[in-house]
Amino acid sequence: MNEALCSILSGEEDWCFDAEGRSIKFNKDGTGELECRCNLNFWILAEFEWESIQRQENGSIQTSTSPAQATTSKNDSSRPELLGQLDLEITLTKRLAGRARRWAEAHPSNAESMNKNLTDGAYRTKLYTVRIERGNFIQPCCIGYQNSDAQRYLLRLLFDKSPYPPRSEWKSPQGAPDEGRFWGHVEFVGRAAPDSARRQSPMNDSSVSRWTTCIAS
Repeated sequence: MNEALCSILSGEEDWCFDAEGRSIKFNKDGTGELECRCNLNFWILAEFEWESIQRQENGSIQTSTSPAQATTSKNDSSRPELLGQLDLEITLTKRLAGRARRWAEAHPSNAESMNKNLTDGAYRTKLYTVRIERGNFIQPCCIGYQNSDAQRYLLRLLFDKSPYPPRSEWKSPQGAPDEGRFWGHVEFVGRAAPDSARRQSPMNDSSVSRWTTCIAS
């Protein structure tokens, strides 16, 4: 089960909170990229290392996903289907993400300043639990805006805590970090759904359902 879930996790080009600049990407080789762009400024554009692990509790090895967690009722079309759960170790690095190298060559001072935004604690290995769900979702940044035409996605990735460093690990969080509250981003979506998915309400935003019902009536 873990191997199949890791394949899904690393099979997407990006998992997005906001496709315009806040995303996370897992590569099959155990590396990944964390992007955080806001108001045209990059705050994080770094490579990380990741590994799926098995937690050890009370001296025994526990698998990340139990059969009871692997699926939900497929008869309930209003709720996502749980594909499974993984425990991950993620270590953020100071290495620039591959996609940023051309940008860094054009903006060397900006690229250098990114690594100065965070404290040493941001680069320590951290443990996360993630859930992968299948359904009909919109980008989390769009939740609450009542846009029935928003792009839909088939998969959702939910973290128990944000992959972005907490506020305490930012040297100067005042300004854009505080405004964006990046450390609160725990939901990401991947794999664009066909346009027909827009005929149904997204599973992660009930406001679209209310708005669409009002228009239809």
